[in-house]
Amino acid sequence: MNREAHRLRRSRLAAMGSRVLVLAALGCVALPATTASLRSDVPEKIYTYSVNHPTHGKIGTYRNRIVDDGTQISVRNEIRVEVKVLMVVAHKESSDTRETWRDGRLVSFSGVTLENGKKTTVTGEANGSKFMVEAPDGSKAAPADVRPNNPWSRDILKAKVLLGTKSGRLYRVHTGPGEAETIQVGERTIPTEHFKVGGDATYELWFDKRGVAVKFSETDHNGLITFNLIEESTGPAGSAAAPPAPKG
Repeated sequence: MNREAHRLRRSRLAAMGSRVLVLAALGCVALPATTASLRSDVPEKIYTYSVNHPTHGKIGTYRNRIVDDGTQISVRNEIRVEVKVLMVVAHKESSDTRETWRDGRLVSFSGVTLENGKKTTVTGEANGSKFMVEAPDGSKAAPADVRPNNPWSRDILKAKVLLGTKSGRLYRVHTGPGEAETIQVGERTIPTEHFKVGGDATYELWFDKRGVAVKFSETDHNGLITFNLIEESTGPAGSAAAPPAPKG
């Protein structure tokens, strides 16, 4: 390539780059994200809960997969529920969500739920002093300290507003003081601190001395649903890839 052709090629590339930057500023082109990825040498902690209904007994599983690499925290939640009445499936639900946290703040959320064949998508992203949510009922602004209603961390007790991971609704809540209580979870007797959450949503949570929720419950349109911790494990490093979305 001669010197003049090389000069022309550089000029075209520079012009192209300028056009891309202008278009990006106008919102016409999406530039690559600069978010940091999780370190692959950090294992994920896995907490599996049984999902229990007062009439139908155990109806499914609720699983949290947590990776904390010291820079950011990734939380994947998987729910699989099926209720049968006289051997016929009366209710079936699957949900997969992903939370990303940095410096104690939720920076992104995405979730897909398939309930009795109906697919629901909820997404959210930190934006200045707000957390912007896209849900089936439209766009909304949540406070920056909003937390999804998944008790993977004891910090959920600080929340004034909870994000419904399946509906995208915002719930204003308040938490009462904790009370020491020894509970039975399966064959284990566990000293816990018991908290009650009220307001727009009703929950009870039992945390052990490590700050792990060994039991929690919620009351919704399906009645009282209880979640009991049945298994803890550590997965291989780098296993926190996003789960496949439920198929609709």
